[in-house]
Amino acid sequence: MNSPIKILKVTVQLEKDECGLEVSHWRLLLETNRYYEIKPENGPVKRIYKEKLNTVTDDTKSYTDGYLACSAFCTPDRIDDMHTEMLHTLQVKIKAYIAELHLNQQAIELQFKSLKPSQGGI
Repeated sequence: MNSPIKILKVTVQLEKDECGLEVSHWRLLLETNRYYEIKPENGPVKRIYKEKLNTVTDDTKSYTDGYLACSAFCTPDRIDDMHTEMLHTLQVKIKAYIAELHLNQQAIELQFKSLKPSQGGI
């Protein structure tokens, strides 16, 4: 007899210079051909489609106060893989933010240059 699949939620959170990993166990309530119905210790039932298992999800609604997070539902044997993938996902996101901020900085510098008084006076 097959034992039921164990599903965990792995979350990586960055808050300024702190990086945390959280692993929570979810109880399997129902398995169909397409999805799992799972429930945390405290909280509502969630439906996870099988193709979304082991897939990183961005949990950051908006970047504020140096906080970024992502998570994935996975089986116990995939925790390390998901952790690595989430760190990579956050690293890519941070690099994109830095590139966007660099462009913003360039736009501001151009505005400052255009505000300098012209040669020759009025």
